[in-house]
Amino acid sequence: MRRPLSLIGWAAIVGLAAGVLLDVATFLVARYGPQADSWSFRGNGALAVPFGLGPAILAGAWVALVLRFRGFARWRELGLGAALIGFVFLLVSVLLLALFNSAAIGVSSAMTFVILGWVVVAPMIAALIPASTPRPQPSELSSHLGAAAILTVVLVFAFYIAGLVLAPGS
Repeated sequence: MRRPLSLIGWAAIVGLAAGVLLDVATFLVARYGPQADSWSFRGNGALAVPFGLGPAILAGAWVALVLRFRGFARWRELGLGAALIGFVFLLVSVLLLALFNSAAIGVSSAMTFVILGWVVVAPMIAALIPASTPRPQPSELSSHLGAAAILTVVLVFAFYIAGLVLAPGS
């Protein structure tokens, strides 16, 4: 019984840290973020942070949990890799704006769907990777699903509460 509670506890801690850090990053971008020609990440433009980094964090965490459930030894590294891929999608979106200004607004906005799609696709890919270990016990599934749910809820809640303390627009 100790192991599932430990997993859920770690998920809550990671969600709390990620939510607070996401709010701090949003605040910094809203206050000091880049701007050019006809676009800006300052003010409301800082929404790119939670809608870009947030899904990248969730994709990485969910991939890590799927791979941990399936018995992969390098589940942490692969989860981090999935998060980095989501971050690269966000970076491409930002770089398109920085390099091509208003001509790239449509493509950069469309990248939002790629970023959000990665949250769904990454764990599915992780679930389909062939595993060399025996099949996991179905009883472990509930703790991993619970950890994914707790991490997601705590991340969103921590982001919201941190936003009340350090509002991005303030």
